[in-house]
Amino acid sequence: MTERETDHRYREIDPTKLIHTVSKMADRVEEQFPASGLAAVANEVAAVAEGTVARVAEIKRPRIGLRITVGIMVLLVVSGPFLFSFLLSFSEEVTNLGDFLEATDAGLHMLLVLGGGIFFLVGMENRIHRNQALEALAEFRSLAHLVDLHQINKDPGLDSVLAPHHDTRTVRSDEALASYLDFSGDLLSIVGKLAAYYAQNLSDRVVLDAVNEIETLTSSLSNKLWLKILVLREMMRSAED
Repeated sequence: MTERETDHRYREIDPTKLIHTVSKMADRVEEQFPASGLAAVANEVAAVAEGTVARVAEIKRPRIGLRITVGIMVLLVVSGPFLFSFLLSFSEEVTNLGDFLEATDAGLHMLLVLGGGIFFLVGMENRIHRNQALEALAEFRSLAHLVDLHQINKDPGLDSVLAPHHDTRTVRSDEALASYLDFSGDLLSIVGKLAAYYAQNLSDRVVLDAVNEIETLTSSLSNKLWLKILVLREMMRSAED
């Protein structure tokens, strides 16, 4: 590989590595905070990550039956006026379909309706993909708020978190709290990456806007967490002095 050559594997989110990363994160949270609400949320995020890969693959799957049906309907819509031109009896002044369309405003309206119908039919599969993706992205939004809900009352200075190590020792509450908030921020980041996986595989503008909203939400919630962590770290340094 030359200096200018790049590996396309590093331009896209690898679903296998994404699932592995989320699974390891859930195990770490469970190990440090067993039977906690955050551990339950982390396990749910891991389950959603596995389902996301399968769900995106299902959404991208071509719907052959639908495409055949739409193709037949489009063919009927396009050929309909020509069929009517052979079946209708025209007066002496209007002897063919072309003269009829030029003589009346109904011809223009007919073309508009036919064009709208064709546009609707052709975009049907894309709308199905969009609706399925938006339904899944709504779950990510709920997950982000759920993660935030579990840390919202975890403030520096409160002895609200105690986490046992594997050697049965208990860490100081401020250290446990810092770890708890750090895990919460990581979970929010993962939720954003799961949403980005939809953007990577679906180019629909509405879906991309929804993904951007979720990434903005997770970033905003993460910023609040980092403010808490910075305050907590400063308190820990002051206590050591």
